[in-house]
Order: sequence, then structure tokens, then C-alpha cells
Amino acid sequence: MRAAVINGHGGSDRFEIREVERPSPGSGQILVRVHAASVNPIDWKTRRGGLFYSRGARFPLILGYDVAGEVEEIGPEVDRFQPGDPVYAYLDSSHGGAYAEYAVVGQGAAARKPERLSFEEAAAVPLAGLTALQALRDKGELAEGERLLVNGASGGVGHFAVQIAKVLGARVVGVSSGRNQEFVRELGAERTIDYEQEDFTQDEDTFDVVLDTVGNTSLRDCDFILGEGGVFVTTLPGPLVFIQGATAYVSSLFGPTRRARLVVGKRKGDDLALLARWIDQGKIRPVLQEVYPLEEIRQAHEASESGHARGKIVVRVG
Repeated sequence: MRAAVINGHGGSDRFEIREVERPSPGSGQILVRVHAASVNPIDWKTRRGGLFYSRGARFPLILGYDVAGEVEEIGPEVDRFQPGDPVYAYLDSSHGGAYAEYAVVGQGAAARKPERLSFEEAAAVPLAGLTALQALRDKGELAEGERLLVNGASGGVGHFAVQIAKVLGARVVGVSSGRNQEFVRELGAERTIDYEQEDFTQDEDTFDVVLDTVGNTSLRDCDFILGEGGVFVTTLPGPLVFIQGATAYVSSLFGPTRRARLVVGKRKGDDLALLARWIDQGKIRPVLQEVYPLEEIRQAHEASESGHARGKIVVRVG
């Protein structure tokens, strides 16, 4: 099969398109004929060798976690899918495998593709959509009527978070660059903040949940805008969030206090099915900045690495 592979850590020039062996599904797995994948920051951070676990990567390596396509083959004990089913998934192998014509994934990490989306649009959803959903529902415990601030509201996770928060009945303020203010309001934010002009950590409002999808703030930075008992959720792992989380937990034993939590998207087919229902109901939608052919995977990574993508970068595979 055709795949984009890297033979070592480094820049986008490490990619090459070559023929590799097609994988086979094991017990509980499905083989997906991939029509589209998407680019997430974890992909290029792994490529650059910037993540701790990426140091154990075995080359040649196929990156990418988001896929949308059709079930080609099912392994033993698969009871949720049949060959020909249109699916989308957050791949559950350690380093991905989406930038290829075929990929394997456990049936519990996949769901039927939303009917109203193309394969390219569906590929934009899994990792970012799951992260946004689980950040708000599970980590932030966001409830109807509560106030949410999303830092990075125009990006991959952020643009889903704004929409999901509206579905959950929350009131949303989005932080983005000046050029994306209208876009974020169209997603459902009742107010926007241009980080190029204002420091959102000094905003006049207070929030029940602050979701930082950029990773450039902390619980301490957001102390002024986070209400008593509020939750700061970040997508960026690091020692500071664990220290602040532990400190907040100890303080919570003596009464309501602000909390810091890290979200790492979990591969849950049931959550993907929930997102698919909301999409088909017209409640949320993925936004694609651009779709690149697999042969232009280098350009796709560079576009994501720029930090200015609106919505998602998608790769058309076949």
C-alpha cells in the first residue's frame, strides 16, 4: 500500500511516499481503507521528536491518528462493523498510522461516519472533537448556564469546544486572533477577545471553566478570571499542571477551590457516535482550512505547524 513515512525525527522534509506492507486486523480490530486523514499537533511534535514517548518510535514510521474511510476487513470477535461500513476513528496504535491507504483500529475506537459529512470532513473530527468533548464534559464538568472561556477558539480543538459548549447550554467567550473574531462568533461564541489587543487573563468577567487549547497559560495565570470552584483545563501536559492540580486537590479538602486538570483525548467509539449524532442534527460541524493530497503531506504539516490554522488541516488519501 502507499503511505507517507518518516525514517527519523526532524522537519517535514523527513516525509517520503513509498510502498509498504498492508496491515492485517487482529482480534477485535477492523481494517479501514482510508479515504482521508487529518493533521494534529501531536503528529508533527512526534515527527520532530519533541514528545517523550516518541523517542521509542520504530522507523520507518507512519504518523497520523485521525481516519475516515470504509471497513475493508474485520478481525475475529468484531461485532460492531461489517465490510463496506463507512467509519471514522481515532487510531489506537501508539504512533498512529493514518497517512496510508489502509489502517487498523480496535472496534471500540471507531464509529459510523456522520452521514452528512464527506470523508474529508469526517477525518477532521476524531482527535480534536473527542478532546473538546471530554475536556468540557468530563474534566471541566461544564453545566447548562455556566460560563466558559476558550483560549484558541479558532483552532482544531477550540472550534469544536465552542460548538460543543453551546450544545451543553453554556455561555461561551472565545479567544483568538483579530482575523478570526467573526469566525468564532459564527461558531456560537457570545463574545470574543482578540489576544493581539487584550490580555484575556485580566478580563472583567469570571468563568466557571477556562479551556486552554494553546498551552500558554496556567491556573495561576487565570486566577483572576476563574470563579470560586472553577476549573482550568489544559491540553498541554507538563509538570506545572500536575503541581497545580495536586495543590488544588489538597485545598479542596477544606472547601471549594479552583482546580487544574489536564485533558488527553480518550479513544471512545461511543463518544464518536455522540459527536456523529450532533453533527447529523446540525448542532456542530468541522471546519476545514485546506485539504492536501497525500503527496503534499509536507505542506500539510507546515500549515499546521504555523499555528494559524482555522479549524483543521486534512489529507486526502484515496
